[in-house]
Amino acid sequence: MAFLLLAIASTVAGLGEKRALPLYVWALSSFALGTLGYAVFWIGIRRLSSRKKRPFDWLATVLPMLLTATAVITGFHLDNLFRGSVFQFNSILFLSASAVALVHDTRHEKLSARYALAASIVVAAILSLFIILGLVAWKAIHPRDAFFLLILCHFAIALFTLVFVKERAEATLTKLLDTDALTQIHNRRWFFSRLPAAPCAGDAFIIIDIDHFKRVNDTFGHAAGDAVLASVAQKMAENLRQSEIFARLGGEEFGIYLPAASDLEPRVVAEKLRNAVQFLNVRLGETDIPVTISAGIAIASDGLQVNELMSIADTALYAAKNLGRNRVELHQSSPSSASAAAERQPMPRTRKTGRAA
Repeated sequence: MAFLLLAIASTVAGLGEKRALPLYVWALSSFALGTLGYAVFWIGIRRLSSRKKRPFDWLATVLPMLLTATAVITGFHLDNLFRGSVFQFNSILFLSASAVALVHDTRHEKLSARYALAASIVVAAILSLFIILGLVAWKAIHPRDAFFLLILCHFAIALFTLVFVKERAEATLTKLLDTDALTQIHNRRWFFSRLPAAPCAGDAFIIIDIDHFKRVNDTFGHAAGDAVLASVAQKMAENLRQSEIFARLGGEEFGIYLPAASDLEPRVVAEKLRNAVQFLNVRLGETDIPVTISAGIAIASDGLQVNELMSIADTALYAAKNLGRNRVELHQSSPSSASAAAERQPMPRTRKTGRAA
């Protein structure tokens, strides 16, 4: 809509310069449409950037309406210097506000095309400033050339807008592929894509299982089980750092990978999560469902493979379950113990959900 208004304004101005329209008609109409176009441009960029529709954004159109009303009353639009200066000042104001909106929203969405789009808008604002300076006195660049560059800049803005939308769509798709739909944390696909080909000595793997989860499903229903899964996942995510690789592996199992962890760090992390969850009561209707978790920890040694490390952590998890649940067990890994654990235990990724009851 903004580009359409600006295109009509430019067309009307061009017809006026060719004397195809009376001065009063083309000067006022091109001024009104152009100033309104930049206000609408800001609204569009703001909505595109934040993904939010704010009805109050349309109050921005009050400024061009006031400028148009002032032009009708005073007739300043009949003077090229005044009309051009006010028009370009209006464009600088809304272009600058648009660039600020794009940069401000990088806190919530970091996309490279966002910066390119903001930069092209800033260049357009600078060219508008040069046009004002050229109209007043200082002709660092001829206004005609600045107008031509401004048109090219608008093409760049349109191009980077399309790139921005495409990049956002791709990022959204990637997020959907990497996110567990129920718990809204990362899924096993994302988790295994982040693991090294071979663990380094000192890396730690923690496998976490919700205690008596089958009993929750059998007693309260699968809706309650889903609520427990989502609540536990969010509570653990709140108590983890971004550097800690955390995901739902399947069923009621979650995994955490800690690269180059200190000797105490894996147990500290697991105990922190266990303490956080044991005070979590999932409320379903009038019923409070108490929840606890058990965790098994394996710390890698030289020559260990990822699947062996996970098998050892699984062995530690079984020990935590057998010792009463709601506890953390650590198993110091070695190549020999890993091979033995792999023979005794199935891989976590193939274990059935009902086993954790």
